[in-house]
Amino acid sequence: MKKSVGAFVSVLVVGSLALGGCGSSAADEADESATITVPTGRGEVEVPKDAKRIVAINAAAADTAAALGRKPVAVAGVVATGSNGLYPWEQDLLGDVADDSLVDGQSFAVNVENVADLEPDLILAAPWNVTDDSVYKQLSAIAPIVTPDSDAANPDWDDTAKAVGTALGKDKEVDDLIDKTKHDLESAGDELGVTGKTYQLISPQKGDIYFGNAKPLELYGLKPGKHQTTDEVNNAALSTEKMNELDADYLFIWPLDDDGKKLVEDNPAYEDLPSVKNDSAMFIDENFAAAINAASPASLEWLNTESGIEDILKK
Repeated sequence: MKKSVGAFVSVLVVGSLALGGCGSSAADEADESATITVPTGRGEVEVPKDAKRIVAINAAAADTAAALGRKPVAVAGVVATGSNGLYPWEQDLLGDVADDSLVDGQSFAVNVENVADLEPDLILAAPWNVTDDSVYKQLSAIAPIVTPDSDAANPDWDDTAKAVGTALGKDKEVDDLIDKTKHDLESAGDELGVTGKTYQLISPQKGDIYFGNAKPLELYGLKPGKHQTTDEVNNAALSTEKMNELDADYLFIWPLDDDGKKLVEDNPAYEDLPSVKNDSAMFIDENFAAAINAASPASLEWLNTESGIEDILKK
């Protein structure tokens, strides 16, 4: 296997309260109650307790905020998802707040000026949105930035949800939402009898096969197959000559175009793969891939009930 650039792509003014040593206790309490301390990947951040203008440059964070009753005024839309830039599970949650000018659809660079024009008092982001320190500093001058409290470039879905819940003062509510999501998928996995079976998620492109993040599938009781390790996902390419290493019980294939699909289907080894023989290989689209690669409670509910995954896991 060879290393490659990641194939699956899918912030803060630290508000310091100037508490005077001689100020009244009532004033101190008022100041303290005006903000919430949120642990993030960039350290602790003070955010307004009742943020009015939330801008989300990460869709999963926007999903969770809306589900908790705090719909952002704008969310970075994804051009490829359709005319309004929202995934299927976001249509009812986020309505008409998608804005495809906030993040470039090709480079994924944040348009700081367009974010500033929205006058946010809280910005919700993913770590990969703000890996560029200069962008982080510019956004920090606009509003506090909340990212998950994680060192990972693509944190676990529940870490993202928890960060949003804490920022909105809804820790209990978000914990309930996370628990329900886990219970629903675990129950589905038990009913389908898939516990202990393996999965792989691949994207065939540029002549090679790349592995994508599909960790939420483990909520069903599935186990990661070969090359689904943290080090290999998004970073390693498998030669098509080694297609026999795609030996998981369930194989999810995300071709970005017809060439990618042909790269897999035209390979002589494809028909001999265990999942193909068992009819448990599934070609997926961007919606399915995003639902698990950039997951939220809303996307996982859609995955479990609307994506067609149950038909595959039955096999």
